[in-house]
Amino acid sequence: MAVILFVLSFLVLTLEVLETKIFAYSLANHLIFLVVGVVLLGFGAGGTALSLKRKLEAPRPLVRRNLFLTAILLVVAHVWFAIMSHRLDFAGDLTSIAVTVSILILLAAPYFTAGMAISAMLADSEANVHARYAINLIGSALGCVSIFFILGPLTGPQCLMACAIICALLGVVLCQKRAVPLALVILLGTPAYLLADRILPYQIQGAQAGGQLALIVREAEKLASTNDKIQKIDVIADFDRWDPTARVQVHGLEIETSDSEYRTVLDKLPSKWFTQDSSYGSPLIGQNLDDPESSDDFFTRTVYGVGYFRKKPKPDVLCIGLGGAPDIQTALHHDPKSVDGVDINATTIAMARNSMADFLGRPYDDPRLTINVQDGRSFIRSSKDQYDLIQLSGVDTKTILASGTLALNESYLYTREAFVEYISHLTDDGILCIIYAGNPLRDRFAVTALEVLREEFDCSNPHKHLMMVEQSSIFCFLVKKTEFTEQECRQMDAWLLHCDSGGKLDAQGKPATDGLTGIVVMVYELLTPGLSLINAPKALFIPDGRETGVEVMREARKGHEALQKHVAERTENISPAPDWRPFFFNTIRNANIWSKQPGSEPVWSMFHLLFIMLALSLVLITGPLMVFGARGHGSSSGEDGAQGNPTMLALTATVKNIPFALYFAALGAGFILAMSGLIQRYVLFLGHQAYAFPAVIGGLLVAAGVGSFISGFFKNRPHLAIAIAVPLICAALAGLHYGLDHLFSTTAHMALKR
Repeated sequence: MAVILFVLSFLVLTLEVLETKIFAYSLANHLIFLVVGVVLLGFGAGGTALSLKRKLEAPRPLVRRNLFLTAILLVVAHVWFAIMSHRLDFAGDLTSIAVTVSILILLAAPYFTAGMAISAMLADSEANVHARYAINLIGSALGCVSIFFILGPLTGPQCLMACAIICALLGVVLCQKRAVPLALVILLGTPAYLLADRILPYQIQGAQAGGQLALIVREAEKLASTNDKIQKIDVIADFDRWDPTARVQVHGLEIETSDSEYRTVLDKLPSKWFTQDSSYGSPLIGQNLDDPESSDDFFTRTVYGVGYFRKKPKPDVLCIGLGGAPDIQTALHHDPKSVDGVDINATTIAMARNSMADFLGRPYDDPRLTINVQDGRSFIRSSKDQYDLIQLSGVDTKTILASGTLALNESYLYTREAFVEYISHLTDDGILCIIYAGNPLRDRFAVTALEVLREEFDCSNPHKHLMMVEQSSIFCFLVKKTEFTEQECRQMDAWLLHCDSGGKLDAQGKPATDGLTGIVVMVYELLTPGLSLINAPKALFIPDGRETGVEVMREARKGHEALQKHVAERTENISPAPDWRPFFFNTIRNANIWSKQPGSEPVWSMFHLLFIMLALSLVLITGPLMVFGARGHGSSSGEDGAQGNPTMLALTATVKNIPFALYFAALGAGFILAMSGLIQRYVLFLGHQAYAFPAVIGGLLVAAGVGSFISGFFKNRPHLAIAIAVPLICAALAGLHYGLDHLFSTTAHMALKR
């Protein structure tokens, strides 16, 4: 039984981590960790249901039965989720809420049966509960990291089917006659595994949640149905691979049109759309073999090329967040001395280097380019190099399209401390270039840079170190360690004029300007008109005294006090986000959440989720506990006439069990709060939630398992164990709180090997 317990515990945590990847692909970003609530709900209900049994005799039949049920329910739940995930809605009508509740209950069901099986093995009177609990926790800890070895070689659906099959095989091991059940598992499991991707066709994030792939599909269908000259637009998957960080996909467009001029425009600049988890996207700019110079305009006349407006010869460039490689292509086009490219996702790099290499023109084969598989902040902290240009183009681009979907997720790329590190790694006349969209975010970038320049670099006129350029709704934010000179301001004007005219002259020999570039990147056009590159870039702020429409920069010119007053009076929160609270994308002030301002939808969804999960917990966990008391397990006799009255017996037993329940509720709440805080701290150190989640949870579970084993020596003195453990827990948490920052800073130079 110990081996069964270990493997089942391993499978359960493997499933939990796997489901975070599946949810990230199919659900809005702030719902990714819904899986934690689902798991705890299922386990809690399973444990309390088991407590309804008056006496647990031989646990073997119960464990066997629940292992088979877990395998079946796992597949059923995910088939239902794959079909209905787009209906998950925590703030809709009663029908939508009913569908949402059904999804949550089904997702919790496999953990309910797995929880019963694990509880039965832990409650086995013939076993050492302390040792078994240690086995359970250590198996769970190993399950946290297993996904890094299996997801990639296997797809998400294949991993899930493999877990279901292994769970069924554990049930077979506990059967007295194994031939028939083994044959059934093989006959049913083999085709289920081979057809896993068809059985579980997980849907992409919805357009209403900012899913970029869904937006492109929707707009393609709309354009084909409304434009008589376009007969068909198909969005075709050209690359699809799961890995431990994300599901990476590339989609191309197959367009049938009767308009020959339109066809010529589309063929001039081929494009595809790269996404991680069906969002977080960027364009892939293809090379036109018939006209190799057709992509030059993209690299020189759009915001992607604004960082090179000075035409500085042989710059050293750092590109953070490679995405679909346009930053790398742009850098190489401007004849750099060297380019460092940094991306945390190895599959993204492999996609650009191998599968899409010919389409892109093989930029990753250039000897001037060095690719680093690492988090951007981790790389910049460990680097000793200085750069003429550091560029981040649309990293975490999901928020461009649905304000607030990333509001509840950490982003350490844009915190105050991140700006300090970026600017510190610039040469004296080097430039930090950030490309993004959305006015509140633009202003938050500006305020962060202004504060960092004034306080960390002693700049007396920090506004003179900034420039802003806009193309459609995309803004480009330039920060220089030293003040922009008059010559550089004129160079920016010349670059903007070239973007508008394309070098063409009118009849008087002057640049022919019309406010357009004429550059059509079709995937951008379909994504949203706000990202169109057809409109020419224009200046938002040039630090030479001219007027600007950016209010935050007008206030910055007046001085620090005027800027601080403006920041305090703004409806949005545009103050810098520190590393200790790295929610850069959340510009909703806490006081305004209750007024349901635009952008606060993710927070309200979380509240609705909390209420639904609380209701389900009361029904599925507290309810069985009351039944448990009514059957006489909580009290040997009734009180005040309660004897024989099931309702009064249940209430009496519940009241008597309140201290016991509060103890374990506090223990669980403390564990979850400590886990959440540590995950956030480790995201910065390890570079990604995908690494921080298993590292923290796995470490805590290993430690808890060791503690469980040691507690066996205190089984006759439990109060002594608690008296020793509680101060040690408090001391450990205090040490982590005050010591982690020092530990992380002293090890920042060490690259994380993956």
